Amino acid sequence: MPDKKIPLIAQLALRHKLITSSDLDKALENIKGSDNLNQALYEYLEKNKLISPLNMKRLKVAAKATAFRQKDLAFGNIAIIEGYLTPSLLTMALDQQKTELLRHKRSRLLGDILVEAGMLTPGQRDKILKKQKRLKALARLHKIESGELPQKPPEKEPSQMQDASPQANQEITEIFQGGIKLTIASDFQTAHLSKTDDFDQNITPADIKEILLKKEIVFGIVDDTLIQGFIRSRGFKTKPFRVASGIDAVKGKNAEIKYFFDTDHLKSGKITSEGGIDFRERGEIPQVEQGVVLARKIPLKEEKPGKNIFGEPIAVPPATNVKLKYGKGVKLSRDGLELTATINGQPYLAWNGMITVLENFTTKGDVNYETGHIDYKGNIKVKGCIQNGFKVTGNNIRTQDIDGGIIHADGDVSVSGGIRNAIIYARGNIWAKFIHKSKITCMGDIYVTKEIVESTLESSGGCVIKKGQILSSEISAKSGVFVRNLGTDVSKPGTIKVGVDIFILKELTRIKEDLDKTRQDMAELKVQKKELEEQARKKQEEATRLAYRQDRSNLEQKSAISQIASLDKVQDLDKIKDLKAGLSKLKQESSGIGAKVDTCFDKLDTLDHKIKKITEKITLLSETLTNLLAERRNLGAWSKKNPGQAILEVSGTIMPGT
Repeated sequence: MPDKKIPLIAQLALRHKLITSSDLDKALENIKGSDNLNQALYEYLEKNKLISPLNMKRLKVAAKATAFRQKDLAFGNIAIIEGYLTPSLLTMALDQQKTELLRHKRSRLLGDILVEAGMLTPGQRDKILKKQKRLKALARLHKIESGELPQKPPEKEPSQMQDASPQANQEITEIFQGGIKLTIASDFQTAHLSKTDDFDQNITPADIKEILLKKEIVFGIVDDTLIQGFIRSRGFKTKPFRVASGIDAVKGKNAEIKYFFDTDHLKSGKITSEGGIDFRERGEIPQVEQGVVLARKIPLKEEKPGKNIFGEPIAVPPATNVKLKYGKGVKLSRDGLELTATINGQPYLAWNGMITVLENFTTKGDVNYETGHIDYKGNIKVKGCIQNGFKVTGNNIRTQDIDGGIIHADGDVSVSGGIRNAIIYARGNIWAKFIHKSKITCMGDIYVTKEIVESTLESSGGCVIKKGQILSSEISAKSGVFVRNLGTDVSKPGTIKVGVDIFILKELTRIKEDLDKTRQDMAELKVQKKELEEQARKKQEEATRLAYRQDRSNLEQKSAISQIASLDKVQDLDKIKDLKAGLSKLKQESSGIGAKVDTCFDKLDTLDHKIKKITEKITLLSETLTNLLAERRNLGAWSKKNPGQAILEVSGTIMPGT
């Protein structure tokens, strides 16, 4: 959709980010061909609830104010062309109008401001208003404001304050006196002149400019010499002459990040042509070597707003920038556009957009009292069992068995044996021979070869145990459950839910809670910082006053010493004694002031240190906030991209009560 065809209401909605460009494209496609695009767009946005009623009300007010402002800008341009005003005087009047709007939430007409300031006569103002076809409507407006007329006009009364800019998507053609035909393009970006059989050869460039002003065409008009050439040429009866051109808006291009490693957090099961799911292990973990380029940023290309022949701006959505975020094992190039690995390991893209290179950590045997809990920002391989009560936190975690362990994995959990009495959280897939009496929450697929017994599993992927059985368990899997047998004669009934994404719902709830807490902590710290800054300001003022008093005391001491030196030690003995007593008092006072000044500066150092620490905390919280927002956005996007399917496939038996 060309931006130059966006109606005013849409331009404002885009400018204030109340609607996305894709939603707007869809809206304009639906209202294409409407006689009044603005009204049709209002109705479409309200009907489809793309913009809230409150924001819609604000948009209508803003659109009305913008249209009013555009008419006044055209008024000023006409005044300059007529020689009534200079550009600098117009700027002053527009600034005055803007000031009134900010102070009183309404402003007077530009013409009234110019008349009151003595820049225009009432006659000159009315002449321009008449050219704009606004005179009758504005006279009525003044009567309404003074109470001479009711606020609401009769329904069938034609409005004289109609927009000079046509709204229909069709060319506007009009023939004027002197045999001039004016054609305005449907996008308001060009205006063409051509001659009729009644063309008057005595017409002048000034006459043609008068015609353009009647239609409020004030921008991109060609020079008088070219207009004169049009008048003299014989070729423009069949060939149009472009008399005015707007500036097309140019869309910007969003910044992008190009990754040179596999960034897919989850290679979930793919839907096959038969409607089933092909669940396969992801295979070997990708590895990179030191110095390898991991990602490259393609900078944004800035947008360029345009302007039509009526002098109206053409809005264009702003291009979005992105930031290269990186952590351990990665460095940023000098130009800020490239990330490279500083170590050998696994390249990893976190849900908040941060790129790291993960090293591997391997235990010699079990995770037990000898090793303690393991918390490692990388991949962990346990050559044994994760025993009861011990926690293992990392990215991809591989182990022989889990017996009562607590696992938190940002990637996959691979268990060559079984899982018993465990609590597992994973943002990847899980593989095991069996799962007994465990609670598992994961984002990917759960793949079990033998059985799931008395366990609770929640997955955003699928639960696959095609050759085994599920007994007395509660399973929730967004992408379906695939099992041989559900229950036995002696087992308690279980519950199966498919097509529901409990994992993502819980994650989004957690992120919301973290966001709320982070924002609250930031607000509290900002209040503390403001209070400390106020204390520091007062302490600085106190130190300044004391330092001034100390300087005065030092000057008085120097003066006393000078006077003592100039006096006769015999004849002026009494005066010298008085001066020395005063000098002693001044020195004592100066010493006390100095101590107070030192105390003030010590206090200022303490306050500055506290302010610095709070500022650092606020910066960290701000980064946390940014990461949480990115994580929420990416998780939401992943969930929409992977809608899942409500499938329960049982190749054997389903026991009653399941």
